[in-house]
Amino acid sequence: MLPQVKQTLRDVRLYHSAKELETVIEFAKNNDLSFLDFLDELLKFETTCRRKNKIKRHEKFANFPCIKTIDEFDFRFQTSVSKKDINEWLTFSWLDNRENKILMGAPGVGKTHLALGIGFSAVHKGYRVLFKSMQTLMEDMIIADRGGEFNSYLKKLHLFDLIIIDELGYLPLANACGNLFFQFINHCYENKSLMITSNKMCSEWDTFFGDRTIAAAILDRLLHHSESIYLDGDSYRLKNIDKKNK
Repeated sequence: MLPQVKQTLRDVRLYHSAKELETVIEFAKNNDLSFLDFLDELLKFETTCRRKNKIKRHEKFANFPCIKTIDEFDFRFQTSVSKKDINEWLTFSWLDNRENKILMGAPGVGKTHLALGIGFSAVHKGYRVLFKSMQTLMEDMIIADRGGEFNSYLKKLHLFDLIIIDELGYLPLANACGNLFFQFINHCYENKSLMITSNKMCSEWDTFFGDRTIAAAILDRLLHHSESIYLDGDSYRLKNIDKKNK
């Protein structure tokens, strides 16, 4: 009967259960499980394996440049934000409400680490996340626009619950790029959450976009449902260099 049951499990796409059926049967025998308890154990195994595989897929699709966790963040060094505040973010009620987060501050103060850590936590809570540097995002949108596929590109972003845009403000944009970014922000407005890291205050974004009107239109939509945090202090990178020198 065992091969037949395994094949039936595969036929109904319970592949993990089919693969580990003998293991669960042995566990049931050793623990004197009832038929219902055995079935419950088998289905728990299936759902656990599916969840792990789903997380792995979402981690891959998120395109994280590296894995950073909130537990690794040094709140004693970066005191502009508290662990309590970030733990509140990790409930992800703001994602469910399609709200945005903006992290501003000088290079090296921990903006990207926080964004990566929150994105990684979101993936493990079942949310779909996409991480892009501002430069890469703009390159993708320019290529899509030139190929007449810009609207299709925007529609693909509906797959994600959270889009993280890193390093906004490092390089100025041409006016055409500003228009594309406005369309992107307008498309995401009240449909999905954005997390943006920037080395510039929002009041300086007009110099980055090269057009005060476009900057105002972008900020109007972006800040409507948003929380902004300015991270002050010294650079983590310089701190680590100082430690090595000592």
